[in-house]
Amino acid sequence: MKYIQFPDTLEVIDHHGFSECRELLNLDFPDSLKSIGNYAFYNCWALEQVHLTAHIRSIGFGAFKNCEKLSEIVQDKIEGLDISIGSILDDLNQQIHVIVRHLYPDKPVEEARVIFTEHDYEVVANVASMCKQFESTEIGSGKYIRYCIGIQDVDYNKYDGMFYVLLRGDSFDTIITVAMERLMYPYALTLEGEHTYKDYIAEHALEAAKKFIQEDDKDKLTFLVDLGVLDSDETDQAIDLALSLDKTEFTAFLMDYKHRNFSMADESFDL
Repeated sequence: MKYIQFPDTLEVIDHHGFSECRELLNLDFPDSLKSIGNYAFYNCWALEQVHLTAHIRSIGFGAFKNCEKLSEIVQDKIEGLDISIGSILDDLNQQIHVIVRHLYPDKPVEEARVIFTEHDYEVVANVASMCKQFESTEIGSGKYIRYCIGIQDVDYNKYDGMFYVLLRGDSFDTIITVAMERLMYPYALTLEGEHTYKDYIAEHALEAAKKFIQEDDKDKLTFLVDLGVLDSDETDQAIDLALSLDKTEFTAFLMDYKHRNFSMADESFDL
């Protein structure tokens, strides 16, 4: 069973209700759902994406434990009916992309996108000890990033303040995605956080542009270009990459950016 069609009137998923459904790929719950029981989706090893609707009031212990491929959680939130996803993240060591959609009756949805990085423990023998002892070593920044989960929502100010932790050892792909998505979806983003992310992107503009070209991510490339962080030489290198990969749309977009922003300056310099 790869997909489940839940009835529109479903309010409760029982304890162990769908545990061991090892081919289940994603979950899209109905708006009527209010409670997910203990171990409801335990050992759903193939599960990749979960959409938590806004009226869910409780998520049981170990509800998504051992869902090793779960990589994205989408959560709808209504003010006054908030529930934390901390209990889910506590059970998962892998990197999780979280999309929080704040819903309002009288204005458009405000979206936030954050990444909770991977963390794990490595147990090693203490060879200097006279007796056999073992020590656990923490791997990854995810433990610290998970401290940013509050009772009702992500503490975005704390999350942005932890960016330096990512810089110590997480991959460029993760770091640039965090920086870009906090700027693209700036829910509760402070001016200080905005400057921190922009400074990082400016320092890695060409590397970021190449990544977005290779991944066919037009939205992020467009946003990067609009930030104005690519200089003329970097733009030329990005164009060369797009040409070599036969990505016509990206090539045309970057050439237009080059023409609008650097052509006159280059001509003046040559003279």
